[in-house]
Amino acid sequence: MKERISFGIEFLFDSADRLLLRLQATWKDEEINLSLSTFLTFLSENENELAEPDAEFSYTLGKLLKKVSYNNEIIRAVTTDAEMAIFLKRARHYKISLYWNCNRTHMPITWSEVIPLTLHVNQNRDQLNCELADRQAWLNNPLAWLIFRAEKDLYIFSNGHITYNPSSQLLDFLDQFLDKEKIIFNSQQAVAFINNTYKHNKDRINWQIKADFADFVPVDDPPFPMLTITEKDSCLISLLSYKYREEIITPDFAASVITDTKTGRIMNRMKDLEDIYQQDIMDLFLEHNLPFMLRSPSDIARFLDKLIPVLRERDWIIHSDVPDYNIIDQPAELEFNIKQIKEGTIDWFYFEPACEINGQTFQLQELARLMVQNQGYVKTKSGYLKVTEKSREEINMLTQFGALKAGKKFGKAEILPLILETKVKGTDVQSKDLVHRIQHMNTTANIKPSSRFKGELRDYQQFGLNWLNFLHSAGMGGVLADDMGLGKTVQTIAFADQLKASGPCLVIGPTNVMYNWVKEIQKFAPHMNVIAYTGQDRFKHLEVLQETDFIISSFGVIKNDIDWFRSISFKAIFIDEAQYIKNPATQISKAVKSLNSTFKLAMTGTPIENHLQDLWNLFDFVMPDYLGTMRQFELALGGGSRDILKTKIRPFVLRREKKEVLLSLPEKTEIIMKCPMTEAQKCLYETVLKAGRAGIKNSTGKNERLNILTTLLKLRQVCIHPALLQELRGQDIPSSKFELAQEKISELLEEGHKIVLFTQFTNMLDIIEAWAKETGIDLYRIDGSVSGKKRMDIIDSFQNSAGSGLFIISLKAGGVGINLTAADYVIHLDPWWNPAIESQATDRVHRMGQKNKVIVYKLITEGTIEEKIQELQEQKRQLLAEIIDIDSLEDKKIDFSELRKILF
Repeated sequence: MKERISFGIEFLFDSADRLLLRLQATWKDEEINLSLSTFLTFLSENENELAEPDAEFSYTLGKLLKKVSYNNEIIRAVTTDAEMAIFLKRARHYKISLYWNCNRTHMPITWSEVIPLTLHVNQNRDQLNCELADRQAWLNNPLAWLIFRAEKDLYIFSNGHITYNPSSQLLDFLDQFLDKEKIIFNSQQAVAFINNTYKHNKDRINWQIKADFADFVPVDDPPFPMLTITEKDSCLISLLSYKYREEIITPDFAASVITDTKTGRIMNRMKDLEDIYQQDIMDLFLEHNLPFMLRSPSDIARFLDKLIPVLRERDWIIHSDVPDYNIIDQPAELEFNIKQIKEGTIDWFYFEPACEINGQTFQLQELARLMVQNQGYVKTKSGYLKVTEKSREEINMLTQFGALKAGKKFGKAEILPLILETKVKGTDVQSKDLVHRIQHMNTTANIKPSSRFKGELRDYQQFGLNWLNFLHSAGMGGVLADDMGLGKTVQTIAFADQLKASGPCLVIGPTNVMYNWVKEIQKFAPHMNVIAYTGQDRFKHLEVLQETDFIISSFGVIKNDIDWFRSISFKAIFIDEAQYIKNPATQISKAVKSLNSTFKLAMTGTPIENHLQDLWNLFDFVMPDYLGTMRQFELALGGGSRDILKTKIRPFVLRREKKEVLLSLPEKTEIIMKCPMTEAQKCLYETVLKAGRAGIKNSTGKNERLNILTTLLKLRQVCIHPALLQELRGQDIPSSKFELAQEKISELLEEGHKIVLFTQFTNMLDIIEAWAKETGIDLYRIDGSVSGKKRMDIIDSFQNSAGSGLFIISLKAGGVGINLTAADYVIHLDPWWNPAIESQATDRVHRMGQKNKVIVYKLITEGTIEEKIQELQEQKRQLLAEIIDIDSLEDKKIDFSELRKILF
């Protein structure tokens, strides 16, 4: 590394008091003669050994040094301020090693942007005092303050320290201390000093501050917009102002700063922000079509309801100078009073015509009018008060139900939904008791099963028991519509076990659920007598039926023996799989509805299937006349009374989904497996479709509908297996779907799983059974030909067997009334129009008691009617969700026009 030249500097004053910068150069510990010719020779001879920056700087230096006379001696020095500034600039640029020759000592020179002076700033009330530390020493030392300028470059030499490029404004400020010991600023001058001198030079000199600059400098303190409501000539006027801390100014305020009168704090006027607020309020008035002077009640109401809430959301301050038009922040929740009157043996209830708001009495009919006219605001003695959205909905509901009409009376069943949906209180003993029982139905102490009951109810089942007891005590019926597998049967048995009245309980359902009921009663209530009233020898039980606890029978038997059953007074009737009585015109439906009981319950996982009118028939059984005639119900569905209908139904339908209550139920995964047809299948499918279309086009009326159904059936059979077609039985046409099913079944059985397979076609069960026997598969089968008792034996065998197994079931025969939780795989070989049927079937496996994850495979043949059935299923599934949850009522009936579209 090349050794650098060191330059020593010394400031001298000649006899004319002219400042000179004298230099001394040293290289390799030897002083260099700086006479021009000698110095140039030195540079030339040592060119290769000199560091490049030193060489460059030295050539520049040769131009700056002049011959001058000092104390009768000729020396070489820099003689002007500008050339001294250039010298310092080049020295800094080339990073030259400089030292200061001071009193025969060599001091390294330091460079910095900070001036090595200290300024003291002190506060004296509303003044600032500024003093320079060690000012006298600074004044007495000429080398403490040397300033050199060259064009834009500025340097200060101060006792061996060089400050480069200080601000001219700071230098001008410091120059004042040449003549003044102290600089005093009043409050206005202090602002200029802080903003112009201090802030711009905060890091360029050492400040010692003992003052709070916030007392002098206006701060940016954003204002809050404020709207003041006042009255003039019977008009409401909104006045705009701005609140800066505690100070309020109007838009015509002239000053640019605001002083907080409490603290003395000075704030900048934020005019741009004020303009934004002003435009904001003008835009809102225009948006809501409001005049700036509000006179009409509707304008005032719209102003209060639409504009004020928006302003509050945007942090506007709302103030009213007019008590009558004060806006009360806390909305009011209304409470309605009901009273009981007795007419003969019948209890009637009515709503009292008035209620109180903030101590004032209002007529309900007047409130209903104001809710519409004033957007929910009521003018009280304390000001405008808004009624809560919930209370407004409740008033609207009471209006729809006619509750506000003079003389309107409600029976106990009719008043129950209104008590549940509104905030009410009773004004007499009977109404208070009814309101308390209804409002606390969810929270009252559980009505525990009897001590003889041999089971533990889950929390949701306990709630179901409470609900059943409430309906029974109120003399009403209901629809228990829990998901399949949630234990509707056990809830009902626990309820029946508590009934004190005399007479038997009657359970009516499909034949295939009868023996499941017998088994469940024997399990949970072994102390209760149960008779399965079925078969040709059923009449032997006639003499003891009225002394038994439970009679289990089927729809068909009840229809046939209705005259005898009609003579019995049952303490409770339970209809299982109540969708079987969905059609009010059938003999079964008419027979069931003619039975006598103090309590009736419809049980189904799907309260409807294809028609919304099915819901009416269920209620016509459990609570006759409650939903009016079927015609009235249909008009309500199609008209504007859906909300009323929804409210009337809600208390009497209890539906819980598995995902809501069985948090520990294993996951269920549905997988769609699509398979293309074999070439032979495809040709056959096209042939059947072409022939079907031709037949449909050439027919009308009943014949057209028959051709549609026949074509659909044949196409579905081709998709599953061509051998299902009557005319093709015995022919060996392969089925891609059956091949896929065989492959999946074999794979799962080899892994040790138990499988349940559903299909609608019993002939397909025959094909699968034949294949299973050939391959040695452990097979179980249920179809419509299997008796109820035998089916229970088959189910028990499957449930309790070790190892893998295949259970094949016809969809209709095995969709309800059985428990197959030993399986963990479900295969739906063919899709059905109604997804509820498929879901019921799947729920035989995915239900309470299932410990494994359930995988559901749905096999769909590509490019066929099966894909279109899937689309219809999605529509149907939405329909079920809408009605079961009573969220909306909309008829999506699948009619023949829809079916015809599938084929064309």
